[in-house]
Amino acid sequence: MSKKNNFGENLRKIRKHYGINLTQMADQLGIVKSNLSRYERNLNKPTIYFLELLLKHYKVNLNWLFGVKENMILGENETISLSQLPQGKYINEQEPLSKVIELPAMTFTSFGVPVFEELIDNISSTDHLFPVSGQISAGEPLPIFEADNSNFVSFPLFKSNHDFDNYLVFRVNGLSMKPEIEHEDIVFIYKNNDWYSLNGKIVAVNIEGAMTLKKLYVNEANKEIVFKALNKRYDDINISFEMMGSTYLVGELKAIRRVYNNK
Repeated sequence: MSKKNNFGENLRKIRKHYGINLTQMADQLGIVKSNLSRYERNLNKPTIYFLELLLKHYKVNLNWLFGVKENMILGENETISLSQLPQGKYINEQEPLSKVIELPAMTFTSFGVPVFEELIDNISSTDHLFPVSGQISAGEPLPIFEADNSNFVSFPLFKSNHDFDNYLVFRVNGLSMKPEIEHEDIVFIYKNNDWYSLNGKIVAVNIEGAMTLKKLYVNEANKEIVFKALNKRYDDINISFEMMGSTYLVGELKAIRRVYNNK
């Protein structure tokens, strides 16, 4: 164990590794942003519950987190027990282990959006359910498998104060966003029509009456908006500032549910 407690510094390294900011990590873990900030500044000792969340969400090597010279992220078959960690000095033991929740399997895209891998029919009656508004285009249309209850999906982010009314849910149709976003993925879009705040983000956009999912870039030099597909086989869509009247920005991609249907 290192003589210096680098927990806060290492916590920031995890965020940078996954390409997420303080607000995004707090949202994904379902904790208050100010508490996460205090952990990063070593003002509060982490609770056992918080360490469990880090392990479940990000597969963080908790030994590394406390200064041991090991890999940051656990390997596919590696595990770690909380009983192996330093007690008292570094960990706030007031939170009982019974508080730990079971989370669905989760990975991240290269741009920091969580992907929850879970059957679409694995829905709890206590979850907040969203209607699937319809399909969102990602290239040429492909057949969609419709499960019996696929018109409603539960909210995948673990935070009680989410503004549910500002979310829209779509089913992806097409391959233009592969390998990050798959055909038939369920995407959660947070409403936002501010072009500049979403520069470089994956967005849902309505172009001449057709809804599509693309990566947004504002090109000030050429006075145009560029919508990029992640799959390089597909062309960009370029729209000049003068022609933006027929384009409506719906919002930002916040989460993905990867659906493995029983076909």
